[in-house]
Amino acid sequence: MNVNSTYLAELICTRISHDLIGNIGALSAALELIDQNDNVLYEDTKKILSTATQTLKARQKFFRLAFGLDTKKIDKEELFTTGTEYLQTLGNNQYPLTFECENFSPDFAKIYCLCLMCGAELCIKGGQITIGINKEHLKISVISPHKLSALKIEAYQKIITGTVPEENTSQYIQLLYLKEILGAEIPIKLTATEQTCELIIG
Repeated sequence: MNVNSTYLAELICTRISHDLIGNIGALSAALELIDQNDNVLYEDTKKILSTATQTLKARQKFFRLAFGLDTKKIDKEELFTTGTEYLQTLGNNQYPLTFECENFSPDFAKIYCLCLMCGAELCIKGGQITIGINKEHLKISVISPHKLSALKIEAYQKIITGTVPEENTSQYIQLLYLKEILGAEIPIKLTATEQTCELIIG
């Protein structure tokens, strides 16, 4: 699998842009509504503004940790808050996404964020993501009451075996980038059922 640093940077920029553009568009549309209503802010417009700004803030903060340079060390509480707020922008109250970290270390904040993205991408209707790091390996476990995305599990398998998915490649940047950080040749084992998936790295 030949993924050079320039291509990785392009994929990261594409992914971040994709995940932010919808809510930037919502903000623009809400401002147009306010202008059309002679600067009167109605409740439905206020709700659009509130949801869009909260989503943008949560995702930008999370992406700064996951993809930013010289990511600061954060404590477990801050990571939990940042991760939870990010997951809330992906799921909904009916199908919540939750996570927990085992053996937390502030030195691995970026790793935890990328692992969280890896797990969240597999969940179609909610689920629990558990991330564990020890001296032997890194483990990402996903359990959902509903079916996980078979398409994305298949794409993960391709990445693990050294093939870059040709379609929507930026949607898998979290695993590609994680492999780059940890070492392109690091062994990864993936096992999955319809409602569970586990990745063991190292």
